[in-house]
This record gives sequence, structure tokens and C-alpha cells, in this order.
Amino acid sequence: MKSQEKSLALYERAAKSIAGGHLSNFKQHPGNPQTFFDHFEGAKMYDVDGNMYYDWSLSSGPCILGQHSPIVINAIKEQAERCYSRQYMEIQVEAAEEFCKYVPCADKMHFAVTGGESILYTIRTARAYTGKNMVVRFNGMYHGGTDFVLGGVPTTDSDYHAVNSYREGDDYSKACYTTGRAAHALNDTYLIDFNDLKQMEELFRSDNDIACVIMEPVCLNITGCMPEPGYLEGVRKLCDEYGVLLVFDETLTGFRIGLHGAQGYFNIMPDMASFAKAVCGGVPGAAFCGKEEVMKVLDDCTCIIPGTYNGNSISAACMKAVLSELGKDDGAAYQKIEKLGNMFKEGVLDAAKKHDIPMLMQGFAGALFPVFTEKSVIRNHKEALAYSDLDKMHRFGALMKQNGVIGDDRYCVSLAFTEDDVIQSIAIADKVLGILKED
Repeated sequence: MKSQEKSLALYERAAKSIAGGHLSNFKQHPGNPQTFFDHFEGAKMYDVDGNMYYDWSLSSGPCILGQHSPIVINAIKEQAERCYSRQYMEIQVEAAEEFCKYVPCADKMHFAVTGGESILYTIRTARAYTGKNMVVRFNGMYHGGTDFVLGGVPTTDSDYHAVNSYREGDDYSKACYTTGRAAHALNDTYLIDFNDLKQMEELFRSDNDIACVIMEPVCLNITGCMPEPGYLEGVRKLCDEYGVLLVFDETLTGFRIGLHGAQGYFNIMPDMASFAKAVCGGVPGAAFCGKEEVMKVLDDCTCIIPGTYNGNSISAACMKAVLSELGKDDGAAYQKIEKLGNMFKEGVLDAAKKHDIPMLMQGFAGALFPVFTEKSVIRNHKEALAYSDLDKMHRFGALMKQNGVIGDDRYCVSLAFTEDDVIQSIAIADKVLGILKED
């Protein structure tokens, strides 16, 4: 067990001036105390107590170049010397051009500051374009903290209207439940299951006032469910047939699954998409984009996208620098990510087999989920609740942290990793799985 004396003292100090003593509810885990960090080197993190950890969290995903990347640091320094506020400069144009070069559906883009804001503006734009109101979401997916997309559950198994509640045994719906939500906030949203085209078609037939479907192309906030073969194609076809916009939330898949996002990886063109996290390499910054005819509703400012810090020059400089680096040699960086991610996946699964623990590593090479199940695949959140042990997944994550690997349940690869970092991380996973077997 690593000493956390200084971290615990800092937490007690933080609780006196910071509400709750944490920066996000999702950073607070019972039995897994918050760790305060001092510095980063490559893929290693060092806390205030002098402990070293392998960084598979990357600040919940953004730091695809690592948390101490010279490329990001230099972009910040060089731009800050010129301007660090949101003034109109050439850097925003250059960043937008770099972004649109790589994202298939990005005829036009618009800057935002956070993924949550970007999603809010994406849905507003979709409603403005279609003249329709309802939004379709998916159980187990996360689209930020705004009232009308945060959590909720379907009214019943046959009524997909979202309500502000949670299900017993569903830690994810409980984590996204909040008091203080506007009473009407979820009235305009539906919740259905990922990888279930029948539910979507039933819903489309029952309501012709649906503006958009918003979805993570890969369920990367819990259990890493991949789309089944033909599923995304089926979603695209249904949206076309019923006049519904298809929106990809690429907050996590964007520039992590590949240079052209999930839409390039799966060769499915959404009407709009939202990006954050890796798009600026760890610096706050986001963007949403879409086809020319959709984004045109923003031209006359009748559909407004406000934001003092939209396209601030530091974020724009980092966006340009990060995307330029990822785009070198036609995205050669992703070969390294795939190699190291698959190396980690295979090593952990070999260790699980050694300890006779039924386990999957779901997702893709750049973002992997340990799933404790007897099933050969978990298709959606409904199956995760029924057939996987989420408590064991959280226990695995806590033990990994205690032994030197931090991953937030989701294990993401950065370009700062070396093969030795991965080998050492696998050895820790082997030790942790041994502990789980004893438990």
C-alpha cells in the first residue's frame, strides 16, 4: 500500500475552501482517496508523497501525447507570448483548417471550451436545422453535465421517455443522478439501448418530432461496448429514412480511435459530431462540426453559440499543434498506440487466464475496459448490468492504483508510453488479478 499522508492532508485542506474537496464528482471514489500529484515524466506520474504511477488515465483521456508533452508545452508558451485571451487571430483559422482536414463530416466547425458545452450547442444546432424537438440518447452513455443530457433512466421497459431517477444496482445511473435538476429537463429526451436497432425503429415510428440521435460510436464511459457489425450502418439508414440527424459524440473517440475519429474508423458519416478531450491534448478546448447545410443555420446568428472563451488562442494553438503531430506521416502515431494498447490487452488477458478469472478487455487499442464476465462480449449497458461484475471492475481499478497504475476504469494509451511501461503495467495487473482471485 502506497503512503498517502501528504495527499490526505491536502484533501483535508482542500475541503475547507473547495466545495466537496474535489474538482468533479466523478473524481471522488469511496475507498479510493483522491491523490494529489506533483509532476509528470513521460508516462509516469509522481504524487506529493513521492509515489510513482503509470498513467493510463491521461486526465480521463485528453492527454494523448502524455501529460508532460513538449509539443503542448511549447504551443502554450509560444502563444502566451503573443496573446493568451480570445482575440481574433490567425491561430483560430489555422486550428479550424487542421481540424476540418481530418474529420470527414466537418464541412464547417465551431469552437467551444468543454465537451459538455459542445454537446449543448450541437443539439441546439440540430434542433434549429430540423425544426424538431426530441433527442434520442443511449443508456450508459455520458454527454456532459447539463441537465437535459445527464443520466436519467427510461420511464419503463416499453416507454423510452427519460426520467430523473436511477436503478438499484446500476451504479452508472446512480452516479449521474442529481438533485437540483430542472423538473422539465429530461422531458425532451428518450433513452434506448446501444446495439439494438429494433428499439430505435420502434421509437422513430412512434414519434415524428425527433431532431437527432446523439451517441458515442463506442460506449467509452462504461464497459467499452463496440458497435456490432452493421449496427452503425443500420442507425445511419434509419436516420435517413425518418429525417433524423445522426450526431456522434466523439469526445472520447475523437483523435483517439484514429486520425479521422470513429466516423473514419467505421466509415460511417454522421451529420454532426462533437469533439473534446484529445482534440487539444489536455488543455481545455472543444469543437463541434457538421455538414455544410446543417452548420449553415449558424450563419445569421438566429441560432446562437455564445462563449467568451470559444476559440481562445491558447486552446487553438494546442489544437493545431496536437492535430499536426497526430497527422504526421498519415497518422503513423496510431500504429504505436495500437501496438502498445494491444500489448497491454493481451498481457492482462493472459494474466486473467493464469489466475482463472473470466475477463474481457473491451473497446479498442487506445481505450480499453476490463470487464469481468463469463460472456464472450458485452453489447450494451443493459448486458453489462445483467452479465458483468461492475463491483469487481471498480475493485480492480482501486487495486491497480494502490499498486502503481492509474486508469479511471478506462485504460488509455498515450504516445509517451514505452514498451517497458506497458510490460511493468502488465506485471502490476498480474499481481492485482492474483489478489482478486484470493478475494
